[in-house]
Amino acid sequence: MDFSSLPKVKTTKDDIKNNRCFIDGKEYPLFVGKIIKMLSKGVQPRILILADPGMGKTWAAGRLSEILHNELEVLSGKFKPEKQLLADPLKFSEKVRNERRKILSVPDADSVFPSDEYHTAKNKANRDLIYLSRRFSNILLYDAHEMSKCSKAIRTNHNIRLVALGSGDSYKFEVKRIKRENDTQTEEIEELPLGFWKVDKPSNTTVERIEKLDEQEKEDKIIESEDKMKLQRKKEKMKKKAF
Repeated sequence: MDFSSLPKVKTTKDDIKNNRCFIDGKEYPLFVGKIIKMLSKGVQPRILILADPGMGKTWAAGRLSEILHNELEVLSGKFKPEKQLLADPLKFSEKVRNERRKILSVPDADSVFPSDEYHTAKNKANRDLIYLSRRFSNILLYDAHEMSKCSKAIRTNHNIRLVALGSGDSYKFEVKRIKRENDTQTEEIEELPLGFWKVDKPSNTTVERIEKLDEQEKEDKIIESEDKMKLQRKKEKMKKKAF
């Protein structure tokens, strides 16, 4: 990770109790300061956001991206949601390899990289990306409905986890730093609390991108269901012909 110049993060015991830190004198959620400290130590942040549908997981991903790119300027250039929120696994892979000092996110990662498709090319590529992408100085972010349904590479390699709390319109998350022994292949972890984050609204451009992705996901699921129904009918017709 190449981050030679980063803003200064300051916290007191009182700040930690109040889930906050100060970065160059401005207040931010405590975990944002932790991300900057990780970067300063050469540790790649790999973030997993967990929430039920409608509870703001992709909203949170977009807002965090805006903070790191546009406000703190920790990452390179302005955040471009249409190029950095990517539901296509091939586009995600290409972006991670070719971009530098960016945050790159996969919405609904438990559908894009599901645990029961461990043998597929996309899951193998994502596993290798996680292992190799540190050299590109990128931050990886995945959001999902259920951690158990994400690929093993995501489950065992994320190091910051946000979990939604409360009702669907609260957009509040509990944040933890996830620590493992180097090179461990187990899922045994140490969870260190990083407070809570009440997410404020991302920019209109980011919201529009999230809505577009949501519509595309729903359409893709309908098409997938239709394809399965067509395949089932085809099998039934072939079975009848056989008899």
